[in-house]
Amino acid sequence: MGDDLPVFDGLALAAARLPGAGAGHPVGAGWYDVAATDEGHVVSIAVGDAGRASTAAVEPVRRALAGMQRERHSPAAGLEQLDHAVRQGPDSPGTTALLVTLDLTHGVLRWSRAGHRPPLIVGREGARYLVGGEAGPLGGPRAARFGEAQDPIAAGSTVVLVVDGADAHPDTLDDLATAVAQRHELTPEALAEALGDRSVLSPAESGRTLLIARVMPLPLEERRTATPRQLAAVRRTVRAWSALAALSDDCCADLQLLLCEAASNSVEHAYRGSEAGEFAYEVRRRANGGVHVAVQDFGQWRPPPADPGYRGRGLALINNLAEDVSLDIGETGTRVAFTVPDGPPHDGTEEFRR
Repeated sequence: MGDDLPVFDGLALAAARLPGAGAGHPVGAGWYDVAATDEGHVVSIAVGDAGRASTAAVEPVRRALAGMQRERHSPAAGLEQLDHAVRQGPDSPGTTALLVTLDLTHGVLRWSRAGHRPPLIVGREGARYLVGGEAGPLGGPRAARFGEAQDPIAAGSTVVLVVDGADAHPDTLDDLATAVAQRHELTPEALAEALGDRSVLSPAESGRTLLIARVMPLPLEERRTATPRQLAAVRRTVRAWSALAALSDDCCADLQLLLCEAASNSVEHAYRGSEAGEFAYEVRRRANGGVHVAVQDFGQWRPPPADPGYRGRGLALINNLAEDVSLDIGETGTRVAFTVPDGPPHDGTEEFRR
């Protein structure tokens, strides 16, 4: 529970603080927390709002979240713990919370909410709020246990959680859904910045904090015939994967360029004087930013000429634009690997605000 948002292989996160509250707009004691279980395959996100409660009223929630990080809980069970903590602490009526787990291996989102705004999920099919798993605010009268719901979530989908989201008018909900759906092609960081524009959302959203999570696609792995016509197909496949992976435009362009340069070397050099063989490539988003690329052929390269002229500049280009470049030439083929950078990781924001 540090000040930075954690980094995961299968999830890109960003936090957005919307422009400052206007006159008369209440600023609540909002908080959020992100943790991983199962070696990062399941990510748990908790957000909540203690309204006008004092800092002392938020402390029991802080301690309960710290304990929950050490154990695996379903969203409903997690809310039970937060509810117990609120009841044991100072009076804080109207405290709301939303707990979400993202199973990145099986593509399942589970959630449970106590008087809080529902999760907003945005994908190619549009934007929608998730229904179900709802109960009243924490610490209030409740006849039944907290409910829980689940929904499939595909790679490339974006989940938006409003941290201080207890008071949501239907028009406000639609406003946020429309704004995110119109900008879904942006990376989470760019989306967070865009939503910070005062002209995008209504004044009713002033001063709020949003958590934005994009589900990353699985690594891209293909094996193709080493012929020039295959390179165009590789570019199309990588372009589609990049959109799901929330890569910036610059990173996507560099990725296509450098991957095809490496693949072109396999096409041109690995199978001279023989039938075209194959090359294999792998593309995967790294947890600390950027994209790891590996291209492998199964032929034999001839030593490059001292002056390649206008040809054979691919490896030089890769060395200039990529990081962690390696070239392994062996009896069974050649493998080149490198990382295409996608800018520095974001700094995150404070988890608890007072």
